[in-house]
Amino acid sequence: MKMLVKFIAVKCKKLIVNNEDYIMEIYETIKSASLIKSLNLTPDEVMFGASPIRQLDEEDNVFVLQFNGEENGKSDIWSIFFQYGTFNECKQLEISIYSETYLPNVQNEYLERLKLNIKKSVKRDWDKIIWLVDKDSECLSIELYPQIYKIENLMREVLNEVMNKQYGTTWWDTFAPTNIRKKHSDRLKEFKAKIQSFNDVDERLMCIDISDLLELMTLKRYCWKPAFDAKISGMLNGVQAYNEGAIRDLLFKQCEIEIDLWEDQFSKYLPNDFIERYRVFAKDRNHIMHNKLIDRSAYMTMKEVAEQVQDDLQNALEKLHKIILSEEEKLEIEKQRQIEKQMMEELDHECRENDADVSIRDSIEIKDLLLECLSSFVTDVEEKLRFRNDIVILSDDVFDKDITDCVMFIKSNIDDSQIELQFDINIDDSEGGNSTLNIYDKDKEFSTELVYINGAVEYDDDSGLYMPITQDEIGSVNKMVDDVIEMIDEEIPNYKENASSGDIAEFVGCSECGDDAICINEDMLSIGTCMNCGHINNVYQCERCSAWFNHDEEGMYEDGIAICQNCLDDLEEE
Repeated sequence: MKMLVKFIAVKCKKLIVNNEDYIMEIYETIKSASLIKSLNLTPDEVMFGASPIRQLDEEDNVFVLQFNGEENGKSDIWSIFFQYGTFNECKQLEISIYSETYLPNVQNEYLERLKLNIKKSVKRDWDKIIWLVDKDSECLSIELYPQIYKIENLMREVLNEVMNKQYGTTWWDTFAPTNIRKKHSDRLKEFKAKIQSFNDVDERLMCIDISDLLELMTLKRYCWKPAFDAKISGMLNGVQAYNEGAIRDLLFKQCEIEIDLWEDQFSKYLPNDFIERYRVFAKDRNHIMHNKLIDRSAYMTMKEVAEQVQDDLQNALEKLHKIILSEEEKLEIEKQRQIEKQMMEELDHECRENDADVSIRDSIEIKDLLLECLSSFVTDVEEKLRFRNDIVILSDDVFDKDITDCVMFIKSNIDDSQIELQFDINIDDSEGGNSTLNIYDKDKEFSTELVYINGAVEYDDDSGLYMPITQDEIGSVNKMVDDVIEMIDEEIPNYKENASSGDIAEFVGCSECGDDAICINEDMLSIGTCMNCGHINNVYQCERCSAWFNHDEEGMYEDGIAICQNCLDDLEEE
């Protein structure tokens, strides 16, 4: 079942002696409104007069009413759950309306009648009704939103066309008030970051609110005509108490209207009652955009106002299009249209992602994601090899690299073994497309890859929403790391770990790193080679006791005769 409406009644104002009896009162209200065609009861329950209200647990706090409701010849199955609870020692009742068959849309009024009848039956008994979920109201808002968006863009287009034609493309610098300029500058950085392809166009009307558009359209520019005023003189000379607000009012009285944009320009194209109608539309728009509840009566009123405003603006544009434009003005208007088109595409993309709960990335976003995985890969490989002193790792900042280049160079300190890891990125930003990050060493015939699957959606006519086809997902960086570490261990073996006790000079430290890892098995490495750091030490086996020693640190070696330091000390004592 799908939850369609959920609300909570809190702080009961009357004593409810029997929870089930109270639910029965709600049932009678629904029944009297002719909203119940039949109850979902078994034949035995009907025969024995079973209650339409079922108790779901032994604690006497959860009840369900199941029935069939009919509208326009279509029958739907309904379940209403009633759950009693307490919060801060105050009783509350949670009411949830479910249906698997009912589809909320503008034409279907049944759910609106049902929820409002339930609310009406309980509101007098509770201090407050808190609405949590309402798919019925949501479908009305979704229906209105495209028209609201179109009207906003029409308003921007009318404003731009008039101002560009009459005052040139620099009109913003001449007319825009400080408060609107500040709002634009505060939002500019975010706008540029999201729509990088329009960094070089005029985006000002995209970055301000819908009410600001009307403020610009009705703006008056004043010219100060200074004249002597005794009150101003008195304040400046200290004879009267200084009042900044009073001085401003007095100076404003000395101003004359120089330009009245509505009277001089926009009233030529729009009806006299447009300003008031647009203010009503702006309030309706904010109501919808802030996810407030509406019913069908409010929907019809809002739709009527929106259609009138849209007609006004479209008629204004038809008049404006008859005016010949300069090439500069045509270019400016086209740029604004491109911005609006881009914003519509961004909006559609956001809707597709939000409805289906998937990510649909473009090529830039996919590349950034794969480069982030590449950076993690480099960090993880370096961490796993941190204690291998027998190798040297060179890596570059992958974010400054071209698409195909070296990402890591690994060289043995012990022998001539080396590995050059390269990477390439192949991007398919179509919905459901596979993009790959490939790590490889062509000389070693080694390759491992990470696959990103882009999200994909399709529009579902029944629900009016986008539904997921393919869920976006990214492969495992850890698997790539494990593959590379396994290959490194094969191609650049760790001599120290693989050596037996007979391969290493016991208690003889390397003169470079100090580690007791000097090779004495020439079948493995040159005698004297440190398996830890690769330094070649001068080691010999004592002629007297057969112990190995590092001649760089101690002992004697002359004319092919090697004596360790311990034996030298013993000989001196003798």
